[in-house]
Amino acid sequence: MTDAGREAREPELDPKLEEWLAQAREDDAAEAPPALDDLFEGVARDIEAAEKKPSFWLRTRATWMRRLIGGVTAALVVVLGGVLGMRDLGELPALYVGAALASLVVLLGLSLHQALRPLHRPPLPRGAQAAVVALTLLATFLLALLSPHAPEEAAASRGAMELVSPCLFYGLFIGLPVYLVLRLLDRRGGVAAPLLAACAAGLAGNLTLQLKCPNDDPQHLMLSHFAVALLFVAGLGLTHLLVRRLRR
Repeated sequence: MTDAGREAREPELDPKLEEWLAQAREDDAAEAPPALDDLFEGVARDIEAAEKKPSFWLRTRATWMRRLIGGVTAALVVVLGGVLGMRDLGELPALYVGAALASLVVLLGLSLHQALRPLHRPPLPRGAQAAVVALTLLATFLLALLSPHAPEEAAASRGAMELVSPCLFYGLFIGLPVYLVLRLLDRRGGVAAPLLAACAAGLAGNLTLQLKCPNDDPQHLMLSHFAVALLFVAGLGLTHLLVRRLRR
C-alpha cells in the first residue's frame, strides 16, 4: 500500500479538537505544576547543602583514595601517639614484640580496608564481620593475658583505678580520630562500616599503647590496653547497631 493510500485512510481530526490539543500543549510548555517546581527546588537545595559539607568531598573520592586517607590517618595517629616517645622494646622478648606488632598492624589494615568497601561490591557478609570483630578482641585479649612478665612480678597490690589510668583514656583518645575519619569516608551506610571502623579505632589505640606504655603488668594490660578495643567495639560499634534496629 502506498503512502498516499495510508494518508487517505487516516481519519481527519475535528478542527476544534486540534485547536484544543494545541492550546493544551502550549499551556503545559508555558508553566510546570507548582508542586513539581517545589520538588525540584528542594532537591537542588539539598544537593547544594550536601556539597558544602567536608564529608561530601571525602565520600566522593575514589575507593583507593579513601582507603589511602584512612590508612594515612591511622599511621599518623600511631606515629605521633606511640612512636614518638616510644618505650624500649628491647627489654621484651622478640617473639612477643613481633607477634604483637604484626597481629595489630594486619588486623588494623584489614578492618580499615573492609570498612571502606566500594559501592559496586556487595556488603561484607555477617560471618566475615563477626570474624574481624572476634579476631580484634581475641588478639588484644591474648596480648594482655600473655604478658611477658610473670604474674608474681606484677604490682598486684595496686588499686583498679591506678592500673587503669591514664592508658585507657589515652588509648581511647588516640583511636577516636581514626573512627571519625573512617565514618566521614564511609558512603555505604549500613551496620558493617561503623563496626569495622570501631575495630580499627580500638586496634590503633591498642597498638599505640603497645609502643608507648612501659607497664607490663597483666592487670594493667587487661584493664587498660584490652579495654580500649573492647570499649570501641562495644561502645561504638554495637551501640550503632542497636540504634539502627530501634529506628526500624
